[in-house]
Amino acid sequence: MPEEFHELLVRMLSHHLENSTNPHYTDLLGKLWNRCMTLCPTERLKTTFAKLMAQEVEHGVITARILEGLGVGPIDAPIKQYLFHLPIDSFCDLAYFNGLGDRVGCYIGETWEGVPYEPLLSVAERLHKDEVFHATFGMSNLKRICSTPEGLDEANQKIKIWWPAALDMFGRSDSNFSDAYVRWGLRTKNNEDLRQQYVADTRPMVEALGISVPADTANRRFL
Repeated sequence: MPEEFHELLVRMLSHHLENSTNPHYTDLLGKLWNRCMTLCPTERLKTTFAKLMAQEVEHGVITARILEGLGVGPIDAPIKQYLFHLPIDSFCDLAYFNGLGDRVGCYIGETWEGVPYEPLLSVAERLHKDEVFHATFGMSNLKRICSTPEGLDEANQKIKIWWPAALDMFGRSDSNFSDAYVRWGLRTKNNEDLRQQYVADTRPMVEALGISVPADTANRRFL
């Protein structure tokens, strides 16, 4: 394995949120489980949230296993993406977390089809399908919320928080690492190209629910 490829692969997976050896990820899962079980409006939806959370645990185990194969042990790294630190005070927040936040995983971090590293390639399709499920479930919950005037009003207020946070998850547009990932086949597109694809696909879906999506540069921290 070329040294640069190994370094980039380790860096990418070490910065990846889902890692069962990282206590900060374990803490996040505990917080999300509590929010899922207490904010869920119906008992029936709890089983779907339980399936979603089980997949998140499995994703963390998969990442840790691949890193171990690369010679990397347990990681203790704070979660830098601020979307994961936003308050989840209502079912609307939870819907945005899944519908917008998890949807980013469909574009970056889980878009590893064709990656030239077999242990990662072997799980890429399943990981991507899981992220699509999480994002689709979130959008379904957001649609449910927007079906009432009160819910739509809350969604229109909170989109101002969750939309820029989701776009910032892609990282800086001028990142040298994102271009290197593309050069070595670890990603299909760089940060900005993936972000623009996300916007083109996601904005119409959210607006179709009656939500006024803010400008893509509004309240952003990373451009």
